[in-house]
Amino acid sequence: MIGLREIWFFGLLYTDSKDFPTWLKFDKKILSQDIKKSHAMIFKFRARFFPEEVSEELIQDVTQRLFFLQVREAILFDDIYCPPETCVLLASYAVQAKFSDYDEQRHRPGVLVNERLLPKRVMEQFRLSAEEWEKRIVNWWKEHRGLSK
Repeated sequence: MIGLREIWFFGLLYTDSKDFPTWLKFDKKILSQDIKKSHAMIFKFRARFFPEEVSEELIQDVTQRLFFLQVREAILFDDIYCPPETCVLLASYAVQAKFSDYDEQRHRPGVLVNERLLPKRVMEQFRLSAEEWEKRIVNWWKEHRGLSK
């Protein structure tokens, strides 16, 4: 198991018989719920609630990590709209969390080339090269020195 204790923030999401996303009720049997039975049952592990102050309301590291991963994915796939400048800032925080403080010796140009950090919409809207996007993200990343995950 993943050791998740703050289970009330998360749930299993499925598509009901009317094609609406619906939360699985844990106090009922799965087959007694309004699940499409003509297709394979697909459940998605998702955050049910979005706290106003993550650092105060999400206590466990695993809860914070799972929440971060879902929000990052939602922004990258445009399920949640995020303005371009905010996307770059959030990308810099993600890089800080993954690589820690920026170091010119360790983090040479191209270090972020294989990282998916920005939504496709943002990258296409401004038509900047990968190197230009990396420079923008790195500029913010340098400002995060000393921040923990």
